[in-house]
Parts: sequence; structure tokens; C-alpha cells
Amino acid sequence: MSRVFLFSTLAFYVLFGYCTNPFSTRTPEEPNIFEGDGVSDTRQTDPDALFSKFLNSISSKNVSHYQECLADDQQGGINFLFIPENREFSRLTNWTKQDEINYFNKIINTEEIQEIDVIFSDRSDVQIATDTLETQVQYELNIQFRTKIENYQGRSILKILRSSSSLWYIYYWEDLSLNSNITNNTWSTLKADYRY
Repeated sequence: MSRVFLFSTLAFYVLFGYCTNPFSTRTPEEPNIFEGDGVSDTRQTDPDALFSKFLNSISSKNVSHYQECLADDQQGGINFLFIPENREFSRLTNWTKQDEINYFNKIINTEEIQEIDVIFSDRSDVQIATDTLETQVQYELNIQFRTKIENYQGRSILKILRSSSSLWYIYYWEDLSLNSNITNNTWSTLKADYRY
């Protein structure tokens, strides 16, 4: 009987000697800011996070995150405004936030599209007010279809604002061609092609 007691005692110390206190408070894990689609719902706490979320929403084809990046009167008292590139102005008259969501929804649900890739470069920021920033970027947008690749290039002026909830939103987007002599397709061309 003493062997059983000795073995039980030894097993108890071996099993629980290396174990930390099972009743102690555990150290929580760091929150994962990236979810399955590559971006968290609440990442737009600064301008860089807003642009990261915006670009990720395009490449991951996430319409709800795309919509969350755009202002409306509930976030900052300003509705989203898109100013198209001159050559596409007539095809994009009276463009609203809902038109923006509809176009994006249509393009991400086009079966032939396999991948959408957007690159922002040459970014420059100018502070307009304490909670408002104007950003100019050059962009390249590549859409890979099953049988072809389409390329769109241009420049954008994006004005963003911080709401009372400290989240940032795009409230103004002006699309421009890279050069008036270049007749490449711009983001406005893509929006006009997928408007209806």
C-alpha cells in the first residue's frame, strides 16, 4: 500500500509541479487586428489605417469594409463626394455614395474577375484643419480577368476627416489623369463601365 501511496504522491507532484496555478488569471493574447479578410472592422483610427483598410477592402472584395471607409452625414456631417476625371464626367453625373457602393458591388461580383490589385504611390498629405487631411496619391489599379488584365492609372485627391468617434472617413475623392496627353483609363473609366 505504501508503494501505491508513494507512486500517487510522486505522480501528483510530477503532473502538477510543472503546471502553473490553474486558478490564476491568464495573460490575455494581443488582439488580432487582421481578420480572415485581411482587415479589422475598427482599423480606421488614423489616416494610414484608413487607407490600409480601404485598399484591403478592394483586394479582398469586401463591400462592407469599403462602405465603412466612406463618409456620410451620420459620421461627420458630410456626405461622400466623387469628382470624376474630365473625360468621364458625362457618364458619372450625380454620383452618390450609393452609386459608389453599387459600382463596387457589381465589380466584385463579376465572375470573370479573379483578382483586383491597387497600389498607391507618391503620397503627400496636407493638413487642412485639426481633423481634416488632404492626401494626393498616384494609383495603379490592375484587374485580372480569366482571359485578360485591365490596367487603370491616375492620380487622386482624397480628403479625409476624423469623426466625433475618432474614426477617419473619405469624404471627397477627385480622380485625375496622370497627364492630359495620356489617354489611359482612369478609375473613373472603371466606375463608369460598372455603374449600371
